[in-house]
Amino acid sequence: GRSSIVAPFFLALLGILPLATALEPMGLRTSNMAKSCANLNAQVRRFGEKKHKTTTHTHTFAQRIRGGTTFSSIRKWDSTPPAKVATVKQMQDLDVGATNAYGIPSILLMESAGLASFRYMKNRFNITYGSKVLVFAGPGNNGGDGFVVARHAYAAGADVKVVLMADPQSYKPDARTNYETTIKLGIPIFSLNKKAPKQEGVSQVEGGVSELVPPLLSWADVAVDAIFGVGLARDVGGTFREVIEVLNQWEGNVFALDIPSGISGDNGQIMGVAVRADSTITYGLPKIGNMVYPGHAYGGKLVTTRISFPPNHDEKVKIAMSRPFLLGARDPNGHKGSFGQAIFVAGAKGYYGAPRLSSLSFLKAGGGYSRLAAPASIIPFLAVNAQSVVYLPMPETKSGSLAINSQEHILKAAATQNVCVIGPGLSLDSETQRMVLGVITDLDARGVPVVIDGDAITAIAGNKDLIGSFGAKKSAGTHTRILTPHLGELSRLLAGKSVGEIKANLVASAREAAQMYNAVVVVKGAHTLIANPEGDVRINPTGNSGMGTAGSGDVLTGCIAAMVAKGIPAFEAAVTGVFVHGMAGDVAAERLGEDGMIADDILEAVPEAMVRLRSPDTLPDYLWERFMQPEVV
Repeated sequence: GRSSIVAPFFLALLGILPLATALEPMGLRTSNMAKSCANLNAQVRRFGEKKHKTTTHTHTFAQRIRGGTTFSSIRKWDSTPPAKVATVKQMQDLDVGATNAYGIPSILLMESAGLASFRYMKNRFNITYGSKVLVFAGPGNNGGDGFVVARHAYAAGADVKVVLMADPQSYKPDARTNYETTIKLGIPIFSLNKKAPKQEGVSQVEGGVSELVPPLLSWADVAVDAIFGVGLARDVGGTFREVIEVLNQWEGNVFALDIPSGISGDNGQIMGVAVRADSTITYGLPKIGNMVYPGHAYGGKLVTTRISFPPNHDEKVKIAMSRPFLLGARDPNGHKGSFGQAIFVAGAKGYYGAPRLSSLSFLKAGGGYSRLAAPASIIPFLAVNAQSVVYLPMPETKSGSLAINSQEHILKAAATQNVCVIGPGLSLDSETQRMVLGVITDLDARGVPVVIDGDAITAIAGNKDLIGSFGAKKSAGTHTRILTPHLGELSRLLAGKSVGEIKANLVASAREAAQMYNAVVVVKGAHTLIANPEGDVRINPTGNSGMGTAGSGDVLTGCIAAMVAKGIPAFEAAVTGVFVHGMAGDVAAERLGEDGMIADDILEAVPEAMVRLRSPDTLPDYLWERFMQPEVV
């Protein structure tokens, strides 16, 4: 009766009986009750994704902390060195250098690339005896790599066909050798190049792309994109464009060699049209185009093979994937002053979110004491939702922004701080902008670390006197300035260089700004870049599209400031702050999904991101793999 249900429930409340046992008579199970919004979201395919299976992640935060079946037993951020990332020219130099310095023949490099590609493809797409493999071989060495893949697939018992999209006479010796070997093996080759001379073993196609490619794709289990690789220098057109468009409509598995054809190796931009791959294997080192958007989204699962490069062959390459600074243990005898103090110069009438989010984020990322210097009239509104922050009411202009005479009060307060953050929500009021310049100039002269964000970036952009004073203090590795521009702000910092020009040379633009302002520069966006004046660049792998929301950058500012306040050098502090901020976004996306995230969701997830930073064993496998990408095969 009723007592058989009620009695166990009260025993559970008293701690005598497990809750799950008590609920069973009612037809309830705790596992069903614990289903989260994140689990439901994991079943929804991301917009624009093609053919990828969705994985459901069911772990609660408590389960992640205790450990579970989806986690590796031991994980360390420094267990492997971060992947270096090359420009196309650097990669070409590394290829030549391997031959000149170590005597590795170029044809052996091609063989290593093709063999590693086949082995990965075999495992990734379950290529077995009788599997149907279709290789699209274009001009250049990428086509040569495709012939090596075709040969090894054929040797393993697969049914292989090749679509030739180049004049074989244009092939350099290595690609030519592998082309001729493919013919001698009797692997069927269908040529779409009508200018190529007729050759025994090669079928000339009269009807073109529409007659040849769709039927072959219907036959194939996997298509190999060996059309262009990283050597593409102009927009894709003609037959190449037709083939890529047909390939992108196909529902089968596409495997790209080095980079999806049509993606620029140097900037990740789409050159007219580009292959959408399910997986990509890149050779030697990943290229910039593999790692920045939109190119990164076109590559699917990314792996790399060293093609027999020795370990230190890439030591002069200064671009790499981000890895966080290894934090020391928190002092068990510490107090709020021990864990870093910051002053935030932020806020104006109508701009309440930015000062609140940035100053609170500092605390949630482990900072000890957060002070906010803001116009006196807005502080009562801020204090309602940010009671952990200490407020410094400041004189204000008629428009409700910080007045010029607030400068002396700010400088006095900043003298004892580990870091000053200036800019979030300050407004573009001319008097406030003059105050910003005065504060930055004075703090810079004293060597106080400054994180310059938002409206403060506009204040310093193109200011020749300030730039000159910054440039006069060049000491490698001892930078005290961190700038956090989005692309529009970076355009202003670089004297009006257009956003389009910046996207076409993203890494170079980040370096240019870092050198011009003698500062660490954080270029915000998907896979945020962090650059220093010495030319080092890091590409951040954390985060997701849900972080494209108002206020997200303010949370980032507080995360970076917290790392500076811990005494971490500016470049490493920026790298780590960006990394943590992205992880917080990933935590929030697990809970809520990407569509409905707001900055407050990211803010609330920062403490869990710090747990994951200190204990990477708490990360689900899919995030660990993404953060440590690309895997070397």
